[in-house]
Amino acid sequence: MKKAVDIIENDPYMNFISLLKGYKVLGNFLYGTIHEFYRDRNEFYFKNFFIDKELYKIIKEEMETLVKNHPYMRVTITKKGIIIYDNYKKNQFNVLLMTMHGGAWLPKNLNNKIALTPKQTLQEEDMGTSQIYRNIVLKKAGIWIDNKQSRFGCDYNRSMLRCIYSEKSETWLPGNKMWKEDLSKEEISQIHENYKEFYFMLEKLVDAYRFNIIFDGHSMNSKEGRPDLSFGTEHIPRFYLPIVKSMRRKLISLGYHSIKFNTPYGGGHILHWLNKKFPDIFIFTMEINKCIYMNKANDKINSNKAKQLSQNLVQIFDIIDEEDVE
Repeated sequence: MKKAVDIIENDPYMNFISLLKGYKVLGNFLYGTIHEFYRDRNEFYFKNFFIDKELYKIIKEEMETLVKNHPYMRVTITKKGIIIYDNYKKNQFNVLLMTMHGGAWLPKNLNNKIALTPKQTLQEEDMGTSQIYRNIVLKKAGIWIDNKQSRFGCDYNRSMLRCIYSEKSETWLPGNKMWKEDLSKEEISQIHENYKEFYFMLEKLVDAYRFNIIFDGHSMNSKEGRPDLSFGTEHIPRFYLPIVKSMRRKLISLGYHSIKFNTPYGGGHILHWLNKKFPDIFIFTMEINKCIYMNKANDKINSNKAKQLSQNLVQIFDIIDEEDVE
């Protein structure tokens, strides 16, 4: 028993999993490697684990995409579309990456009630961000939390009182209805439960691992006056600002000339919450203008531009260059 306890205590992954099991958080969840889930992608247990077939197809396709290059990476998967990829490497530079607006899947009950057209919702989704940011963790080291659910199902980057969208909460939706009919008390309660479970999981994750940077990745719609990229630094301890400025210089050297701070966003609720819980950690957000990697209509990704952008983002996390060390 002592040996088992020692193994769990010395392995942050097992420590994290044991916390989730002990507190019975996230309902049922799966954990294993990408290879194992790829192998079992057509098995009965895997098909029927998720709350609907559409979500199953999305995650099945992702396992098929990632298995070639990352077969033994550890993964934790929830029934509601949150995936935690574990590429943590002890005594190395580890990033906690979040792409909480990367998904566009809606549970059937909400999809049947939403009044917006697919075109309207698509304009607000962070299309492609999961693919653009993920190599920061997959090719280096750390944890990547990816959310397959649309922000219209639950926006984890807002306070719980604002995590469900309505026409009153969205300034970009004047005169239009968000929902064909009001969400039931049970539906609202379930969304709030999912929200609380996510924040509990996030707290335990930060407790179990030691991260050098916590990074929240987003995209922004192309509007007049907006830069190509923006760092949100409202919640970062000032001690770390020189590192962010170094990242900015690297992006400029890679050809991105319009880079600003806190324009138009300084950081969402997740970073505010983390800063209150862990005031000493290095946290910031990035917003990428969709015009860099999408067409003018914001409905199609240019795969070549997105791939190049992903490669460039990996480079900026090489914090120290040879020229910096004399």
